[in-house]
Amino acid sequence: MIRNIMLQHKNGVVIILLTMVCHIFGAGSAASAKGPMDQLQVAVDEIMAILQSDELMGTEQKEKRKQMVLNVVVDMFDFREMARSSLGPSWNDLTAEEQDKFVGLFTSLIEERYIGKIDSYNNQKIIYKKERVKGSMAIIYTAIVDKELEIPIDYKLKEDQGKWLIHDLKIENVSLIANYRREFDGILRKEQFAGLVKKIEEQLEN
Repeated sequence: MIRNIMLQHKNGVVIILLTMVCHIFGAGSAASAKGPMDQLQVAVDEIMAILQSDELMGTEQKEKRKQMVLNVVVDMFDFREMARSSLGPSWNDLTAEEQDKFVGLFTSLIEERYIGKIDSYNNQKIIYKKERVKGSMAIIYTAIVDKELEIPIDYKLKEDQGKWLIHDLKIENVSLIANYRREFDGILRKEQFAGLVKKIEEQLEN
């Protein structure tokens, strides 16, 4: 079974983190910022405005809030690179059609299992610690503070035509993509690509 990797007991904190990430790169005001951390800080303000908006409060506005996030997700994450990395060498064994199919499924998995749960936000705070930029690659070191708990979060980004795109993140030094790769690899060895597709589709239906 494809688990909700990385959520576990930190469910609400990780969800709001990933919700914030969706607005980080490419939105109007964020794109005008100079560096990746600048873009992150501007974007978090935008996300907070959405989550704290009186007009968007209540269960009746849940789908609208979610859609506002999802509308920008596709342009903010490098989902194709994330999907490719999550399969490792097995990616090269797929046909072009199978690769496209998997990218679509992987994107939906991230959207539904993480970003789709934005209502778990409960005034968590984010601390910006430092950034490292080397050429077109960057890592932003942050932490989410939830009451007495501080959880370190590292964002890994790559610049593509002037836009910084997320291709992985680490929560308490554990890579999201590495977790998926281990789980997907186990399924692929036992059930091949068709089995992996079936399991993801079943999870998306639940």
